[in-house]
Amino acid sequence: MKKVCTPLTAATAPWASGIDAQYKIYEGVGPPPANPGPPKKWGYLPLETINIGDCLGLPMDPEQASAKAQAIRNYAGRVAKKTMRKFSVRRTDCGIGIWRIK
Repeated sequence: MKKVCTPLTAATAPWASGIDAQYKIYEGVGPPPANPGPPKKWGYLPLETINIGDCLGLPMDPEQASAKAQAIRNYAGRVAKKTMRKFSVRRTDCGIGIWRIK
């Protein structure tokens, strides 16, 4: 890895007039590492594998279902957009149901 230090002057960087600083250029370091983002909260749901007319049930308390329904709807929407399928997410008596409708 080759390191080059160049002072910031009005000739090298006109925007840096009046700044007494240096910058470093590292050559041959390659691309930055991948940033995978936060872990998936609902990635374990097998939405890609259910058939049209099937329902995937998530049993939970009614309070828990109210709190998590919108997050599951958002996840189902992202999967639907990627896979060209359509899902319906509803609160049921025993938790949350996810139906594949298209």
